[in-house]
Amino acid sequence: MPRVKLFDKEEAIKKAMELFWEKGYEATSLNNLTESLGIGKGSFYATFNSKRELFNICFDVYRNSNVPFIEQLLGSESNIKVGLQKLLEFNLEQLLNDQNHRGCFLANSCSEIVSENVNLQVKLVKHYKYIEQLLVNYMKSGQIQPRKAESIAAMIVTFLIGMSQQSKINRDRKKYSSSINYLIGLLD
Repeated sequence: MPRVKLFDKEEAIKKAMELFWEKGYEATSLNNLTESLGIGKGSFYATFNSKRELFNICFDVYRNSNVPFIEQLLGSESNIKVGLQKLLEFNLEQLLNDQNHRGCFLANSCSEIVSENVNLQVKLVKHYKYIEQLLVNYMKSGQIQPRKAESIAAMIVTFLIGMSQQSKINRDRKKYSSSINYLIGLLD
């Protein structure tokens, strides 16, 4: 008779993502995971195969929950400057409202384990290229010249990653807001 899983896989993935986000991939042990998820090692391996595979699942869940929001936010604002300002300010609020100072799950992944995990590296490159192209298309729809749109999109992605990492130690909203205003001013 097959064994029945007695835990909610989706809830386990959410808990694992929070743990990876808080501790980082390397510092999260199998014992941390099984304890946090409330499952035994056998169930862990039967469900997720490995710590790395679970991390990759968490990565996909995080990405798939955030990209549609970005698409919706930009799609709902026809004024390019206002739309980009909203995107950057929303991101800033998310970072500064996080009392644990964790930064962005994807940016953290980029800085922690990308060199060891080719699959993750490919996913990160694909993700950031997608976001960059999304921004380029959005700006071009507002009559921003293609070359300028590409440069500003690359700066925005770099800014978002950098702000995510910097927000772990620097909580100065005024400085970030000033940087956001300067960046948006480049659209003039």
